[in-house]
This record gives sequence, C-alpha cells and structure tokens, in this order.
Amino acid sequence: MSRIRIAKGTYTKITQGNHNMFSRENINAYAGNVIREKGEEEGVMHGSPEPAPVSDIAFLIKVFDNGNEIKEGAYVFISENPEMPRLKIELTIGKDYNYKKVLFRLKTEFVFKASEVLFDRNDIDYFPAKSDTGQNMFREAAAGQVTSWEVDFRGLFRGGTATVEAYSGDGKTLIKKFIFYIRGKNPLKTTVKDYLTSQQYLSKYWFVFKIIVSESGSEDVTVARQFWDPEYVKTKVKGKIKKVEANYGPSGRGLESKGMPNYGFPDGWGVGQIDFAAEKRNKSALSKADAAWLDNLDKNPDYIWNWKKNIEIKMTKKIPEKVKAAVAQFNKIFKGVKTLQSFSQQEGLITYKTCPSTISEFSAFSSYLPDTASGDSEKSILDAELIKLYNGGHYITGVTSKGALQINRLNSLGFNYNERIGNVKD
Repeated sequence: MSRIRIAKGTYTKITQGNHNMFSRENINAYAGNVIREKGEEEGVMHGSPEPAPVSDIAFLIKVFDNGNEIKEGAYVFISENPEMPRLKIELTIGKDYNYKKVLFRLKTEFVFKASEVLFDRNDIDYFPAKSDTGQNMFREAAAGQVTSWEVDFRGLFRGGTATVEAYSGDGKTLIKKFIFYIRGKNPLKTTVKDYLTSQQYLSKYWFVFKIIVSESGSEDVTVARQFWDPEYVKTKVKGKIKKVEANYGPSGRGLESKGMPNYGFPDGWGVGQIDFAAEKRNKSALSKADAAWLDNLDKNPDYIWNWKKNIEIKMTKKIPEKVKAAVAQFNKIFKGVKTLQSFSQQEGLITYKTCPSTISEFSAFSSYLPDTASGDSEKSILDAELIKLYNGGHYITGVTSKGALQINRLNSLGFNYNERIGNVKD
C-alpha cells in the first residue's frame, strides 16, 4: 500500500539516536531551492551503508550466479564448455512470517513454436525432480532462518525461463516467485574441432566439422552456433526493413532471440541441426526400441542446450543411419559390376574421385575403385554419396553397363549441398 503525508507549513522530525531510512528500491528527495546535508564528524557518505534489518514478517528470495546476486529478470548462461550456471537460491524468512515452513524449488521452462505443431517444444523440468510417481518435491526453509541451496541440475542441461517457486508448507499455495532467464554461450569453432579430434570423430568421418559449420550457419563467424548468437533479424528501422543484431529478451524470439537454441526448419537444433522430423512424422514405422529411444530423448532434450551432446547424437545416431543407407545404395548399384571407369568431380574445394574411401564402412567397395587420392583435397566418390544423403537424395544414382558412374549433384530444390560442404574451410 502507499502512504502520502502533506504538511502545508514546516515539517520537522527530531531523532535523539540514529535516523535510518530503508527502501527496497529508490529514495528520492526533491526541493524547490536547496537540499542541505551536514555531518559534524564524517560529513556526507555515499556508497555501502548498512542493509535494512530483516523484518520479523519478511520473506525474501535471492538468487546467486557463481556467487554474485542477480536481480529478477536477469540472464545467466550455459558456458561455452559447456556447463550449467552455478546457482544458489537463498530464502530469508522472518520468525513471525505467516508460514512457519516454506517449500521451494526451481522450475525451468522452454516453450518454442516450431514450423509444425508436431515439433513444438514445451519442456518443463523441476529441481529437485518430481518423484517417480509424479509427486512434487521441494527443498524446505523454516521461519526465523536464512536457508540456502546450491541448485543440483542432476547433470541435465536446461534453459529458457527459470522460476524459483515458493509454496506454503503443505505445497498447495504459491506464495512468491522469482523469475530469471537461462541462455547459452557458443564455443569457438576451434574448440569444437579440437573436441572432434579428441573423440576421434574427425579421423572416422573427415567431413563432420564442415557439416557442423555449414548446418549451424557458422561459416562467417568465429563460433559454432549451438545458440542464436550472433543472430541478425529483419525488422523495420525508420520505415525500412533492415537486418539488426538480436539482443537478450524474455520472449526468446525475433529481436530477443540472442542466446536461445539454434533452430532450423523443420526440427533441427544446435550445432549439428539434429532433426527427427521424419521419425516423428512416421513414428509407427519405428522399431519398439527406436520409438522408446526417441521418447526418452524428447523428455531429456540435453542436445538442444549442450553442444557436446548434440554432436554425440550426430556421430552415434544420425551419421550411422546415413552410412547404412549409403552401403545399401552401393550394394544395389554395384551389383554385377567388376570395376568402375575412372571419374572425378570437383565440389567446392574438394575433388571426388573413384578411389577407396577412408571411411571404414566403405572398405568392402574398394575393389571397384581404380584410382588413388593425392592429398587432403581429394576424396572418394563414395564419401560424396554419404554427404548428400545427409541433406537428402543420392549422389551416385547408377552405373552404366560399361562401368561409368551416373551422378546427381543437385537436391530436389536444385541446390548443390556437396559443393557447399566442399567450400567450408577448416
């Protein structure tokens, strides 16, 4: 409630001891002429006065990020490493507060409207987690005490809107909320490449870094874009449509999309643009095990917020699927063929030749290939098939009776994906 006191004459207040004023926000003083302040000994001091005493009926929620107090509406970040922010929640409850016990928890919520309802995200998680039976779980804080809790994210990576929820002791009445936002920071491309090397992913599939850079739209920036940062958005500026850099904002869309997960049509996420659109559209065709795996991934979408998890799925799930499809294509078109005619095709900075592949799954087809690679810029034509499959469609479409390869360089939209990948510089 507000209170206004008006004195038409002189208003004098005399205090024998100290005179203290406290405000949770600003203290404003205005005068038509002069404001005079005088201290007989130490004069006027501005800086770090004593904090207001805690009222016996007070209830305060504070949140700390890596030891630093944040304000409501602040932004905290998943680091480039990646690591979740180190959060601490502190509740201060006066001894005469209405509730002698308060229950509290942290809720994270990521709501995203995608290209189709089927791919929308509505990810809600609680810390502490709900019980196996779905019962709400909380931390407890008692009246007359200061209670703090370092948030345990249980190894999960979550972002979006974060809310500290405080409930009555029976867990039925929501007393107070503290809202802030979790966004993400991108790793450098060199960091991602070093990680791929350390995991021996690059030695297995030489092109994977190029695909990551291309798929995430990171060609012209120093980072690999797990998140929209930098992100340039078209908007009206003085009546004209211009591209401007997005900022952080609560909506997480458009001009406020900075730090939000990198989304690509129709269901792609992160540095690898991990996309399960086909599986979700035809879920009934999946095996029981694959359907269960996809359901679990949807409930635990770390790959949207954790670039290492994103790459792990690319390397252990998505690329092996394409390798399997490529092997099936080779078995089909090489049937009855003894050897292929020499052939080469340049795509960007890469020349694909009828030479054996360094990809182990393709070693069975080496006998069909008469040529040898010379230098890192020359790769097997079999690899071109695998790369195009990642975008959709076959690169090698057939073999003539004389052993000449038939290829299709363009996808259904008339775009040459292999050339794009070939132009990505390491």
